[in-house]
Amino acid sequence: MLHSMHSKSANLYVLVLLLGTAAAQSPAANGVPVALRNLVLSTDPLAVNDLTFDATYARDSIDYLRSNDPALADRMAHSRAIAHILAHARNFDYDVPQDSPQALVRSLLGNPNEQAARLATCEQSVAYFSGPMLQDPRWVGDALRYLPADFRFRGTLFLTFGYDIGVAFGSNASLNCTHAHFKDHPRELLYYAIHELHHTGFMFYQNPPKLADIRSCDDLLKLVEYSTQMEGMAVLAAYQRRKDDNALADDSDYVALTDQPRMQADLASYFKDYNYLKNHRGQPADPEAWAVIHRMSSGERLWYRVGALMAQAIERAKGREALANSIKQGPAQFIATYLSLNPAQTAGQSGLRVEITSCRD
Repeated sequence: MLHSMHSKSANLYVLVLLLGTAAAQSPAANGVPVALRNLVLSTDPLAVNDLTFDATYARDSIDYLRSNDPALADRMAHSRAIAHILAHARNFDYDVPQDSPQALVRSLLGNPNEQAARLATCEQSVAYFSGPMLQDPRWVGDALRYLPADFRFRGTLFLTFGYDIGVAFGSNASLNCTHAHFKDHPRELLYYAIHELHHTGFMFYQNPPKLADIRSCDDLLKLVEYSTQMEGMAVLAAYQRRKDDNALADDSDYVALTDQPRMQADLASYFKDYNYLKNHRGQPADPEAWAVIHRMSSGERLWYRVGALMAQAIERAKGREALANSIKQGPAQFIATYLSLNPAQTAGQSGLRVEITSCRD
Protein backbone atom coordinates (compact mmCIF):
# COMPACT_ATOMS: atom_id res chain seq x y z
CA MET A 1 0.00 0.00 0.00
CA LEU A 2 2.84 2.40 0.78
CA HIS A 3 4.18 2.11 -2.77
CA SER A 4 0.91 3.47 -4.14
CA MET A 5 1.03 6.61 -1.99
CA HIS A 6 2.67 9.94 -2.74
CA SER A 7 6.19 9.86 -1.25
CA LYS A 8 5.49 12.73 1.17
CA SER A 9 2.32 11.05 2.42
CA ALA A 10 4.18 7.76 2.73
CA ASN A 11 6.89 9.33 4.84
CA LEU A 12 4.30 10.94 7.07
CA TYR A 13 2.50 7.62 7.47
CA VAL A 14 5.72 5.88 8.49
CA LEU A 15 6.53 8.67 10.94
CA VAL A 16 3.12 8.30 12.59
CA LEU A 17 3.65 4.55 12.92
CA LEU A 18 7.09 5.05 14.42
CA LEU A 19 5.85 7.63 16.92
CA GLY A 20 3.00 5.37 17.92
CA THR A 21 5.38 2.46 18.46
CA ALA A 22 7.74 4.65 20.46
CA ALA A 23 4.92 5.84 22.71
CA ALA A 24 3.74 2.30 23.35
CA GLN A 25 7.29 1.23 24.25
CA SER A 26 8.25 4.37 26.16
CA PRO A 27 10.27 3.96 29.38
CA ALA A 28 7.37 5.42 31.35
CA ALA A 29 5.08 2.66 30.10
CA ASN A 30 7.60 0.15 31.44
CA GLY A 31 7.85 1.78 34.84
CA VAL A 32 11.07 3.71 34.23
CA PRO A 33 11.25 7.47 34.92
CA VAL A 34 11.23 9.39 31.65
CA ALA A 35 12.44 12.87 30.78
CA LEU A 36 10.21 15.32 28.94
CA ARG A 37 12.97 15.97 26.41
CA ASN A 38 12.78 12.29 25.40
CA LEU A 39 9.06 12.58 24.64
CA VAL A 40 9.33 15.47 22.18
CA LEU A 41 11.45 16.37 19.18
CA SER A 42 14.75 18.10 19.95
CA THR A 43 13.42 21.19 18.15
CA ASP A 44 10.31 21.39 20.32
CA PRO A 45 10.37 24.36 22.74
CA LEU A 46 9.49 21.95 25.56
CA ALA A 47 12.79 20.11 25.08
CA VAL A 48 14.76 22.79 26.96
CA ASN A 49 12.97 21.86 30.21
CA ASP A 50 14.64 19.40 32.57
CA LEU A 51 11.42 17.75 33.72
CA THR A 52 11.09 14.06 34.61
CA PHE A 53 7.95 11.97 35.10
CA ASP A 54 8.34 9.25 37.72
CA ALA A 55 5.68 6.74 38.82
CA THR A 56 8.16 4.46 40.65
CA TYR A 57 6.84 5.24 44.14
CA ALA A 58 3.24 4.45 43.17
CA ARG A 59 4.29 1.19 41.52
CA ASP A 60 6.35 0.20 44.55
CA SER A 61 3.38 0.98 46.81
CA ILE A 62 1.17 -1.38 44.83
CA ASP A 63 3.79 -4.13 44.93
CA TYR A 64 4.39 -3.65 48.65
CA LEU A 65 0.72 -3.83 49.59
CA ARG A 66 0.43 -7.07 47.67
CA SER A 67 3.63 -8.67 48.91
CA ASN A 68 4.32 -6.97 52.27
CA ASP A 69 7.98 -7.09 51.26
CA PRO A 70 9.99 -5.00 53.77
CA ALA A 71 12.68 -4.39 51.14
CA LEU A 72 10.15 -2.43 49.08
CA ALA A 73 9.14 -0.31 52.07
CA ASP A 74 12.80 0.42 52.74
CA ARG A 75 13.38 1.42 49.13
CA MET A 76 10.38 3.74 49.26
CA ALA A 77 11.69 5.34 52.46
CA HIS A 78 14.93 6.19 50.65
CA SER A 79 13.24 7.47 47.49
CA ARG A 80 13.30 11.01 46.15
CA ALA A 81 9.51 10.92 46.11
CA ILE A 82 9.16 10.47 49.88
CA ALA A 83 11.87 13.09 50.48
CA HIS A 84 9.70 15.49 48.43
CA ILE A 85 6.57 14.64 50.43
CA LEU A 86 8.37 14.94 53.76
CA ALA A 87 9.76 18.36 52.84
CA HIS A 88 6.27 19.51 51.91
CA ALA A 89 4.73 18.10 55.10
CA ARG A 90 7.30 19.84 57.28
CA ASN A 91 6.93 23.20 55.58
CA PHE A 92 3.12 23.21 55.60
CA ASP A 93 2.78 21.28 58.87
CA TYR A 94 0.62 18.44 57.53
CA ASP A 95 -0.91 16.01 60.00
CA VAL A 96 1.37 13.11 59.06
CA PRO A 97 4.50 11.69 60.72
CA GLN A 98 7.33 14.14 60.15
CA ASP A 99 10.09 12.56 62.23
CA SER A 100 11.35 10.11 59.62
CA PRO A 101 10.68 8.96 56.04
CA GLN A 102 10.11 5.41 57.32
CA ALA A 103 7.29 6.53 59.60
CA LEU A 104 5.78 8.64 56.82
CA VAL A 105 5.82 5.71 54.38
CA ARG A 106 4.07 3.43 56.88
CA SER A 107 1.43 6.04 57.59
CA LEU A 108 0.66 6.73 53.93
CA LEU A 109 0.48 3.04 53.01
CA GLY A 110 -1.92 2.13 55.81
CA ASN A 111 -3.04 -1.43 56.54
CA PRO A 112 -2.22 -3.76 53.62
CA ASN A 113 -5.42 -5.71 54.29
CA GLU A 114 -7.68 -2.68 53.79
CA GLN A 115 -6.46 -1.33 50.47
CA ALA A 116 -8.51 -2.98 47.72
CA ALA A 117 -10.31 0.18 46.57
CA ARG A 118 -7.20 2.37 46.81
CA LEU A 119 -5.13 -0.16 44.88
CA ALA A 120 -7.66 -0.22 42.04
CA THR A 121 -7.64 3.58 41.80
CA CYS A 122 -3.85 3.66 41.96
CA GLU A 123 -3.53 1.11 39.16
CA GLN A 124 -5.80 3.25 36.97
CA SER A 125 -3.69 6.29 37.79
CA VAL A 126 -0.40 4.53 37.04
CA ALA A 127 -1.71 3.33 33.68
CA TYR A 128 -2.85 6.81 32.67
CA PHE A 129 0.18 8.65 34.07
CA SER A 130 2.61 6.32 32.31
CA GLY A 131 0.64 6.00 29.08
CA PRO A 132 -1.89 8.46 27.61
CA MET A 133 -0.70 11.38 29.73
CA LEU A 134 2.81 11.22 28.25
CA GLN A 135 1.96 10.27 24.66
CA ASP A 136 1.37 13.94 23.90
CA PRO A 137 3.03 16.05 26.62
CA ARG A 138 2.22 19.39 25.04
CA TRP A 139 -0.07 20.05 28.01
CA VAL A 140 3.09 20.99 29.92
CA GLY A 141 2.99 24.17 27.86
CA ASP A 142 -0.28 25.13 29.57
CA ALA A 143 1.63 25.66 32.81
CA LEU A 144 4.50 27.44 31.07
CA ARG A 145 2.15 29.92 29.38
CA TYR A 146 1.30 31.34 32.78
CA LEU A 147 4.90 31.54 34.00
CA PRO A 148 7.60 34.11 33.15
CA ALA A 149 9.25 33.46 29.78
CA ASP A 150 12.66 32.79 31.34
CA PHE A 151 11.40 29.94 33.54
CA ARG A 152 12.52 26.35 32.90
CA PHE A 153 11.39 23.26 34.78
CA ARG A 154 14.20 21.64 36.77
CA GLY A 155 12.56 18.86 38.70
CA THR A 156 10.31 15.80 38.79
CA LEU A 157 6.59 15.14 38.73
CA PHE A 158 6.13 12.09 40.97
CA LEU A 159 3.14 9.78 41.16
CA THR A 160 2.83 8.96 44.86
CA PHE A 161 0.51 7.09 47.20
CA GLY A 162 -1.78 8.45 49.90
CA TYR A 163 -0.66 12.09 50.30
CA ASP A 164 -3.17 14.88 49.62
CA ILE A 165 -4.35 15.04 45.98
CA GLY A 166 -1.38 16.86 44.50
CA VAL A 167 1.34 19.04 46.00
CA ALA A 168 4.41 21.00 44.99
CA PHE A 169 7.48 22.04 46.89
CA GLY A 170 10.69 23.46 45.54
CA SER A 171 11.31 22.22 42.02
CA ASN A 172 9.26 19.02 42.41
CA ALA A 173 5.56 18.18 42.34
CA SER A 174 3.49 15.06 42.92
CA LEU A 175 0.06 13.55 42.39
CA ASN A 176 -1.60 11.01 44.69
CA CYS A 177 -2.50 7.89 42.70
CA THR A 178 -5.10 6.81 45.29
CA HIS A 179 -7.15 9.99 45.57
CA ALA A 180 -10.88 9.49 45.11
CA HIS A 181 -11.01 12.41 42.65
CA PHE A 182 -9.07 10.26 40.17
CA LYS A 183 -11.22 7.14 40.62
CA ASP A 184 -12.61 6.25 37.19
CA HIS A 185 -11.51 9.73 36.03
CA PRO A 186 -7.77 9.32 35.41
CA ARG A 187 -7.79 12.21 32.92
CA GLU A 188 -8.03 14.48 35.96
CA LEU A 189 -4.38 13.63 36.61
CA LEU A 190 -3.40 15.69 33.58
CA TYR A 191 -5.25 18.80 34.74
CA TYR A 192 -3.86 18.50 38.25
CA ALA A 193 -0.39 18.01 36.77
CA ILE A 194 -0.74 21.39 35.03
CA HIS A 195 -1.83 22.90 38.35
CA GLU A 196 1.00 21.46 40.44
CA LEU A 197 3.71 22.08 37.86
CA HIS A 198 2.63 25.71 37.71
CA HIS A 199 3.20 25.82 41.48
CA THR A 200 6.83 24.75 41.03
CA GLY A 201 7.33 27.66 38.66
CA PHE A 202 5.66 30.04 41.08
CA MET A 203 7.84 28.80 43.95
CA PHE A 204 10.97 29.34 41.85
CA TYR A 205 10.31 33.08 42.11
CA GLN A 206 8.43 33.24 45.43
CA ASN A 207 9.37 31.03 48.40
CA PRO A 208 6.32 29.68 50.24
CA PRO A 209 5.61 30.76 53.83
CA LYS A 210 6.45 28.22 56.53
CA LEU A 211 3.40 27.59 58.69
CA ALA A 212 5.43 27.07 61.87
CA ASP A 213 6.68 30.65 61.56
CA ILE A 214 3.21 32.24 61.48
CA ARG A 215 2.52 34.25 64.62
CA SER A 216 0.39 37.26 63.69
CA CYS A 217 -2.56 38.26 61.57
CA ASP A 218 -0.04 40.00 59.34
CA ASP A 219 1.66 36.63 58.76
CA LEU A 220 -1.73 35.12 57.90
CA LEU A 221 -2.49 38.00 55.54
CA LYS A 222 0.76 37.31 53.68
CA LEU A 223 -0.17 33.61 53.50
CA VAL A 224 -3.56 34.53 52.02
CA GLU A 225 -1.96 36.85 49.46
CA TYR A 226 0.65 34.23 48.52
CA SER A 227 -1.88 31.43 48.17
CA THR A 228 -4.38 33.59 46.29
CA GLN A 229 -1.90 34.33 43.53
CA MET A 230 -0.30 30.89 43.45
CA GLU A 231 -3.52 28.85 43.54
CA GLY A 232 -5.53 31.27 41.42
CA MET A 233 -2.99 31.33 38.59
CA ALA A 234 -2.69 27.53 38.68
CA VAL A 235 -6.47 27.15 38.41
CA LEU A 236 -6.45 29.51 35.44
CA ALA A 237 -3.54 27.65 33.79
CA ALA A 238 -5.63 24.48 33.47
CA TYR A 239 -8.89 26.23 32.62
CA GLN A 240 -8.67 26.38 28.83
CA ARG A 241 -7.68 22.74 28.37
CA ARG A 242 -10.50 21.66 30.65
CA LYS A 243 -12.90 23.79 28.66
CA ASP A 244 -11.64 22.37 25.35
CA ASP A 245 -12.03 18.83 26.76
CA ASN A 246 -15.51 19.55 28.18
CA ALA A 247 -14.12 18.79 31.64
CA LEU A 248 -15.10 21.92 33.58
CA ALA A 249 -17.94 20.04 35.26
CA ASP A 250 -15.55 17.39 36.62
CA ASP A 251 -14.01 19.61 39.30
CA SER A 252 -15.82 21.69 41.92
CA ASP A 253 -13.58 24.76 41.52
CA TYR A 254 -14.44 25.06 37.84
CA VAL A 255 -18.12 24.39 38.49
CA ALA A 256 -18.06 27.31 40.92
CA LEU A 257 -16.27 29.55 38.42
CA THR A 258 -19.09 29.12 35.91
CA ASP A 259 -21.72 30.09 38.52
CA GLN A 260 -21.82 33.89 38.59
CA PRO A 261 -24.11 34.34 41.65
CA ARG A 262 -21.91 31.95 43.61
CA MET A 263 -18.76 33.82 42.62
CA GLN A 264 -20.36 37.12 43.61
CA ALA A 265 -20.86 35.64 47.07
CA ASP A 266 -17.35 34.16 47.15
CA LEU A 267 -15.81 37.52 46.27
CA ALA A 268 -17.72 39.17 49.10
CA SER A 269 -16.63 36.45 51.54
CA TYR A 270 -13.03 36.68 50.38
CA PHE A 271 -12.72 40.41 50.91
CA LYS A 272 -14.56 40.24 54.23
CA ASP A 273 -11.90 37.84 55.49
CA TYR A 274 -9.04 39.63 53.72
CA ASN A 275 -9.98 42.95 55.26
CA TYR A 276 -10.42 41.34 58.68
CA LEU A 277 -6.80 40.18 58.63
CA LYS A 278 -5.65 43.50 57.21
CA ASN A 279 -7.41 45.44 59.96
CA HIS A 280 -5.94 43.16 62.67
CA ARG A 281 -2.48 42.68 61.14
CA GLY A 282 -0.66 43.81 64.28
CA GLN A 283 -2.47 41.29 66.49
CA PRO A 284 -1.57 37.66 67.30
CA ALA A 285 -3.05 34.94 65.08
CA ASP A 286 -5.91 33.69 67.25
CA PRO A 287 -8.43 30.92 66.39
CA GLU A 288 -10.75 33.38 64.68
CA ALA A 289 -7.94 34.52 62.41
CA TRP A 290 -6.90 30.93 61.65
CA ALA A 291 -10.52 30.17 60.72
CA VAL A 292 -9.99 32.49 57.76
CA ILE A 293 -7.37 30.08 56.43
CA HIS A 294 -9.81 27.18 56.62
CA ARG A 295 -12.40 29.08 54.59
CA MET A 296 -9.79 30.20 52.10
CA SER A 297 -8.33 26.73 51.55
CA SER A 298 -10.20 23.55 52.44
CA GLY A 299 -13.51 25.15 53.34
CA GLU A 300 -14.98 27.47 50.73
CA ARG A 301 -11.73 27.31 48.73
CA LEU A 302 -11.82 31.06 48.32
CA TRP A 303 -8.21 31.63 47.38
CA TYR A 304 -8.49 29.07 44.56
CA ARG A 305 -11.67 30.46 43.03
CA VAL A 306 -11.36 34.17 43.77
CA GLY A 307 -7.65 33.95 42.92
CA ALA A 308 -8.52 32.57 39.49
CA LEU A 309 -10.95 35.45 38.91
CA MET A 310 -8.29 37.94 39.92
CA ALA A 311 -5.78 36.35 37.55
CA GLN A 312 -8.33 36.36 34.73
CA ALA A 313 -9.14 40.03 35.34
CA ILE A 314 -5.45 40.97 35.17
CA GLU A 315 -4.93 38.90 32.03
CA ARG A 316 -7.95 40.50 30.37
CA ALA A 317 -6.83 44.03 31.24
CA LYS A 318 -3.06 43.77 30.83
CA GLY A 319 -2.39 40.60 28.84
CA ARG A 320 -1.03 37.17 29.65
CA GLU A 321 2.61 38.23 29.63
CA ALA A 322 1.93 40.87 32.27
CA LEU A 323 0.02 38.34 34.36
CA ALA A 324 2.88 35.83 34.12
CA ASN A 325 5.45 38.47 35.03
CA SER A 326 3.37 39.50 38.03
CA ILE A 327 4.77 36.39 39.72
CA LYS A 328 8.14 38.12 39.93
CA GLN A 329 6.54 41.20 41.47
CA GLY A 330 4.97 39.17 44.25
CA PRO A 331 1.57 38.40 45.80
CA ALA A 332 0.99 41.78 47.42
CA GLN A 333 1.37 43.49 44.06
CA PHE A 334 -0.91 40.90 42.45
CA ILE A 335 -3.69 41.82 44.89
CA ALA A 336 -2.98 45.52 44.46
CA THR A 337 -3.18 45.22 40.67
CA TYR A 338 -6.53 43.47 40.89
CA LEU A 339 -7.85 46.11 43.29
CA SER A 340 -6.73 48.86 40.92
CA LEU A 341 -8.97 47.26 38.30
CA ASN A 342 -11.84 46.72 40.75
CA PRO A 343 -11.54 49.47 43.37
CA ALA A 344 -14.87 48.61 45.00
CA GLN A 345 -13.19 45.30 46.03
CA THR A 346 -16.48 43.64 46.89
CA ALA A 347 -18.50 41.16 44.92
CA GLY A 348 -21.72 42.70 46.16
CA GLN A 349 -21.50 45.76 43.93
CA SER A 350 -23.76 45.35 40.94
CA GLY A 351 -22.12 45.01 37.58
CA LEU A 352 -18.85 43.50 38.82
CA ARG A 353 -17.67 41.10 36.15
CA VAL A 354 -16.90 37.66 37.53
CA GLU A 355 -17.00 35.31 34.55
CA ILE A 356 -13.77 33.53 33.75
CA THR A 357 -12.37 33.25 30.26
CA SER A 358 -9.10 32.15 28.73
CA CYS A 359 -7.60 31.78 25.31
CA ARG A 360 -4.84 30.00 23.49
CA ASP A 361 -1.83 31.72 22.02
